[in-house]
Amino acid sequence: MATLYINKKTAKLYTDSTAGGYEQILIYSEEVKTSGQAQNGRIKALYRSKYEGFVKTDELMTKGELEIYFIDVGQGDAALVVTPNRKKILIDGGANGQAKGFLQWKYQLADLTSPNLVIDLLVLSHADGDHLKGLIDILEHPKIEVRQIIHNGIGLFTGMDQKSGNLSADGKYLETYHSQVTDLQNLNLRNTFDDWIALIDQKSIQYSAVSHETGFFDTGDPKVKMEILGPVFERSPTGDPRFKWFKNHPHTINGHSVVFSIQYEDVRILFSGDVNIEGSKYLLEHPGTAQKLRAHVLKTPHHGSHEYHAPFLEAVRPQISVVSSGDSPDHGHPRANFIGAIGLASRSRSPLVFSTEIASTFTDVNEIDLREVVPDGSLSVNDIIGARLFKKRLNGMINVRTDGQDLYAMRRVTAWYWWESYGPIAAEDYPTIF
Repeated sequence: MATLYINKKTAKLYTDSTAGGYEQILIYSEEVKTSGQAQNGRIKALYRSKYEGFVKTDELMTKGELEIYFIDVGQGDAALVVTPNRKKILIDGGANGQAKGFLQWKYQLADLTSPNLVIDLLVLSHADGDHLKGLIDILEHPKIEVRQIIHNGIGLFTGMDQKSGNLSADGKYLETYHSQVTDLQNLNLRNTFDDWIALIDQKSIQYSAVSHETGFFDTGDPKVKMEILGPVFERSPTGDPRFKWFKNHPHTINGHSVVFSIQYEDVRILFSGDVNIEGSKYLLEHPGTAQKLRAHVLKTPHHGSHEYHAPFLEAVRPQISVVSSGDSPDHGHPRANFIGAIGLASRSRSPLVFSTEIASTFTDVNEIDLREVVPDGSLSVNDIIGARLFKKRLNGMINVRTDGQDLYAMRRVTAWYWWESYGPIAAEDYPTIF
């Protein structure tokens, strides 16, 4: 069998070599295994090791391209980048098991005969639960191997000035910084962060902090450049790293998220963690950062919160923006003013703004009478009559893919055409005048 990839925005996996019926709709850069000789311009193909059919030969290419999966984890962040040389970069993991579930589904980890999944690089933007908790299950999975982890250097502690550590005497800086696991010895770690560090130590995973001083970071794929832009830290009088204190713990840990860009040929993607107004302003004050923020695709800051900094968005000027958010707990994300601002900041006259929350689809299952479930009458009639059940029918995954010149973006829909899809979209130059 030969491994080939779809070269169009969408393509059909036909049921036979001549008829128009199809089994699946495949999207750009999707992998298939082909065999035999082409017939009538179609060749036999196997998709995900279980869907058999035929694909048009002129809709196939010999190499995969850069793929980004913005995973629907509800109120949180998780994304997977697959490089052209098939290196895998996982960014955050949400607060639940949905990121692990996606990895299990995509790489068929329930199949004992499938190979183990190697995550070449894991980026923890910051240690808040809606980015960290889901990573615990991933690290514990028997068929997932994480080889390297980078983070922002801010942990979670008990018995200190703040959850994120001790402050300088003047209250202007967070001085508790760590890079390696050994830096945390004899410190009282908090809850999930404690479990996280224990797992990393147990599995001997390479673990280190990054910052603006890191600069370019090796992804293992020479076709893909990764540059660390934040956090920006300062040095104490003794030369130790310390972080500017942004008035409280939540603002500080969010504002100093790991911010980085990925570049594949002419296309740049920016991941911004939960960077907020204070953090955005601080990044833009650092010489040269504004130009490095420019990107065609943006994982938007902080779930589309109202705490955005318009000049930060204007520095990026994305063509495609993805908001990762959910409704439990409901913070009203993405905020209406943010959606307007990100559209206004686009370099394109036809910007695309996606939301994992909006992209998910729920089905009204039925009406139920809870008296059948609670016969003792502990609920009032108003509580039990007409209660409704809803089931998530489609996960709100956002797919973005590129060959280094053109962009493709898709989300699943329940309609017969399967995908809301866009592309090829030419990666536009950064405008000097909008």
